[in-house]
Amino acid sequence: MKTTLPFIALLLYASFSFAQIDPQTPWTWMKGDNTIDQAGEYGTQGITSSNNKPGARNFSTTWRDATGNLWLFGGMGYGSVDMGYLNDLWKYDPATNDWTWVNGSNIIEQYSTYGTQGTPNAANKPGATYASVSWTDANNNLWLFGGFGYTDNDFGFLNTLWKYNPSTNQWTWVKGDKTIDKVGVYGTKGVEHSNNKPGGRYGSRTWTDANGNLWLFGGYGYDGSSTGILNDLWKYNPATNNWTWVNGDNTIEQPGVYGTKGVPGTSNKPGARYVSTSWTDNSGNLWLFGGYGYDETVAGNLNDMWRYNPATNEWTWISGDKTVNQVGVYGTQGIPNTTNKPGSRYVSSSWTDAGGELWLFGGYGYDGGSTGYLNDLWKYSPTTNRWTWVKGDNTVDQPGVYGTQGLPDTSNKSGARTASVSWTDGNGNLWLFGGYGFDGSASGVLNDLWKISSFQVPLPLHLLHFSGVLNNNITHLKWEAEQETNFSHFNIQRSTDGTSFTIIGNVAGAGNSNRNNYAFADNGLHNLSLQKVFYRLQLMDKDGRFSYSKILQFDMKQKGGLISLFPNPAVQSVNLSFDQLVAGKTVVTITDMRGLTVRSMTEHIAAGRISLNMDVNTLPAGTYLVSVINADGLLQQKFIKQ
Repeated sequence: MKTTLPFIALLLYASFSFAQIDPQTPWTWMKGDNTIDQAGEYGTQGITSSNNKPGARNFSTTWRDATGNLWLFGGMGYGSVDMGYLNDLWKYDPATNDWTWVNGSNIIEQYSTYGTQGTPNAANKPGATYASVSWTDANNNLWLFGGFGYTDNDFGFLNTLWKYNPSTNQWTWVKGDKTIDKVGVYGTKGVEHSNNKPGGRYGSRTWTDANGNLWLFGGYGYDGSSTGILNDLWKYNPATNNWTWVNGDNTIEQPGVYGTKGVPGTSNKPGARYVSTSWTDNSGNLWLFGGYGYDETVAGNLNDMWRYNPATNEWTWISGDKTVNQVGVYGTQGIPNTTNKPGSRYVSSSWTDAGGELWLFGGYGYDGGSTGYLNDLWKYSPTTNRWTWVKGDNTVDQPGVYGTQGLPDTSNKSGARTASVSWTDGNGNLWLFGGYGFDGSASGVLNDLWKISSFQVPLPLHLLHFSGVLNNNITHLKWEAEQETNFSHFNIQRSTDGTSFTIIGNVAGAGNSNRNNYAFADNGLHNLSLQKVFYRLQLMDKDGRFSYSKILQFDMKQKGGLISLFPNPAVQSVNLSFDQLVAGKTVVTITDMRGLTVRSMTEHIAAGRISLNMDVNTLPAGTYLVSVINADGLLQQKFIKQ
């Protein structure tokens, strides 16, 4: 049966204890309006301005680039005047809290300009599109697939694959058709072929794996002949420009095969579904939650959690129910429990944090007994297989509490909503934009931008200090820790984008309560061409629990005589990067605008490019001055504490 669901239009100091999550971690209303149905302020294309803002919209598409900028494309909502389908491309810089209209039109209902397949061109652009999906590749290109919207002369289901290069501001039509309502070409399961292609669809889910492949699951659209809800899993290889049908069915409206909870199996598969939620964990597994679709027999709202292992090509039913329309079990806010579970829902928002924890927000579905718009924030730990209700309400249709724009407050909260979009920044903060739901009193289309301050996943360990020196393409890291009872080891991780980290070595912990000093040298940069390099420590307990240090950043292109601060504005800590020509004593201070010293540290530091963190979590919001005094002289730079 075909089912159609209509869309609803320092000294770095970290003290860790693993028991619970602090529900008082604040929301901050960062940008946009606190009233519904607002038109966009575009300004001049390519010019950043504090007055710019995207109009209210839902079912947009998002990316995050390697420098931490947040990108937003299209959806259904307001251009500069009217409401309709959009193809505008925006960039948001968290450091300046400003939007830039980068590409596309500020007028609704625009057609595509395809150009020549495979050839970038400044004139190329996707048409106005609703509920498309996206990826970011290792080269910082932004990819866009499918949706429901405009070709160059028509309107319907799309299967076009686009690539956007931020450095050239050009789109490329890479793959797929420039006509609507195209059926899929599946070929042989597991076999890559140049003729293979997913059918036109919207509301799919996506992931990117460690090898740079782009993964696509389900949605509502075309199989090989008909339209309906899908559960096919595809892999796209950018190196070969080919699709592979990997798993699932090539026919619509298929029920799920759950197997035994927690046990992978070659016959297991999620039922056909769309507008579900997805994550990628630190081990490269692909996760899927809920949506609207099929359990074992019928269609409805889902709350089942699945994990897919690309190495074995097996699905595992991990959590939740195998029957539709289940109510949530909230438990106590901030406390994980094996009985906790989100209610069945669709069009939620999701994040993966630096610790590999999976976060879920809102959507449309079930609280503890009723259906409506949700604003509950959940965290799922793959390590413990437990859900935690972290923030928000356990009843539907709740209004937001905005507070003062730019100021975090524990009483702030996003209103209940669906079809919003989300990002994670390099500092572990969670970002949420727009959707359809509640402002402070009424429901409609939203354009508010929220930041949820970084949640720490703690351990019984004190990390007293973490810093690094980069010299002659060798990074020397050092750190100090204490209270290591039952602690196992430190994994040293490196990243080129601040998001995807790889373990490059490990150091055993002393495992006692003394203060212990550690060091690690990364000799692996010689053959890498890098703009920036990032490091963090993964702190591993003996029972498998873990947490992360703050991130160190080295900017390879940084000019001498300057301090680079990251992030700026900062919430919990600020990373300092500067050049030290002569080894020796270095004094770092933070002063407020009255000239009073509020933070200081003194260290003997080797020569090279230095990266270190200073804790600013308890400082009041405002503007501060960082000063570095060493044998080379005085360096100073301002930053904003939010």
